[in-house]
Amino acid sequence: MEKEYFIQIEKLLEIFMRVDLHQKELFTSYLSNEINQKFDFTISGISTDSRNIKKGDLFLGIRGKFFDGSNFVQEAMDNGAICSLKETGKESDNIFVTSDVIMLLGKICSRWMNDFQGYTVAITGTNGKTTTKDLMFHILKKAGYRVCKTEGNFNTSIGVPLNIFSFPENIDFYVLEFGASEEGDIKNLSSMIEPNCGIVTNISNAHLDGFGSYDNIVREKTSIFKFSSIGFFGSSRSFNYENKNVSFLGAGAREFKYPNNLGSMFDNNKALLENAFTVFSACRAIIDLSIEDFFNYFKDFSLPKGRGKVHRVGSNIKLIDDAYNANPESVKAAIDNINSYENVNRKIFVFGDMKELGRNSVIFHEEVGEYCSGKFDMLLCYGTLAKNTINDSNKIAIQLHFDTKESLSKYLNKKIRKNDLILFKGSRGMKLELIIEDIIKNVK
Repeated sequence: MEKEYFIQIEKLLEIFMRVDLHQKELFTSYLSNEINQKFDFTISGISTDSRNIKKGDLFLGIRGKFFDGSNFVQEAMDNGAICSLKETGKESDNIFVTSDVIMLLGKICSRWMNDFQGYTVAITGTNGKTTTKDLMFHILKKAGYRVCKTEGNFNTSIGVPLNIFSFPENIDFYVLEFGASEEGDIKNLSSMIEPNCGIVTNISNAHLDGFGSYDNIVREKTSIFKFSSIGFFGSSRSFNYENKNVSFLGAGAREFKYPNNLGSMFDNNKALLENAFTVFSACRAIIDLSIEDFFNYFKDFSLPKGRGKVHRVGSNIKLIDDAYNANPESVKAAIDNINSYENVNRKIFVFGDMKELGRNSVIFHEEVGEYCSGKFDMLLCYGTLAKNTINDSNKIAIQLHFDTKESLSKYLNKKIRKNDLILFKGSRGMKLELIIEDIIKNVK
């Protein structure tokens, strides 16, 4: 019960957000029609957090398993909300009751998308969603199009609609990220948006607490293709999926010629290279884009924080910040990426717990230990689960577990040397980026 409570609290924190509306009259009219109410006001913003209200906002009193946003409606109104939606209690002036706030949000979003005259690209997958989304946005914008994208990790049935409602008018492309933690999430978002182009970056074991099995994850992620006009799967086909409108981007599909300095251009980041293959293939299908223009546009692209960005500090010490999130396959991919780095002194792996992996969590962490065997000079673990990565069969000279980030950071700051390469990988809740920030601050 305690674990489930904290998972729900983490999800609640992710939905605390607020957006300004550019198309105020449009959204106000959609809401008015949907709840069959005539308004004598215009909504200027939307918030799910009663503490973060601006004058003229609509407050969404969302109900969860361990909380009820209806209890904070009056606080929101007192803070300047012009109206509120809630699921329990009675209606009063500018406070409206609906059976399901999130479902109502989805209905408004569906109508919004039906009226949208531009092109929509929706991206999901186990790993690489945000990088692929940001790169797609970057390329389309450099190509001269008017583009909007979902921000941060607001990729849920709440975050996606709120992002869309914040977009200005006269946009050519919406680039959206779809996230999922349980069955039905991607299907719900896909049916709501009906994207012109659906992209699945890859599929692996993640969020098994919510999905139960790998097969369920496959069904959920690929459900995006059922609602998309065309689709792209970023990795080679690893399961049977028959759809004439879906392209599987294995090595054989990469027939175009690449620059000779491809490795250095991508800073030896194989995951980023895979994302680029996917983005270029999708771009070829939706705009007129040459391979030369693609790589020219790519040159000033910056990776999102925590997704493989390389920091160089001190005497050519490289810190690979891949600490935004982790699951077994993304960890193995990050480990494989280390093999592409040459002329380094030592290779060090800082590994934090992988969360939400269900009953086999310990086994998955043990497998990481086996997989990184012989590939690093040091393995430094933080977290209760990550401790299982350390074992005598690992061909790693130094294997240590730390109870706190502070002790791990202190150890690293003392031991770090010229030309060291350090990989940081763990789930978001482990906050390994704090160790990276400490090293950047202290290593000269």
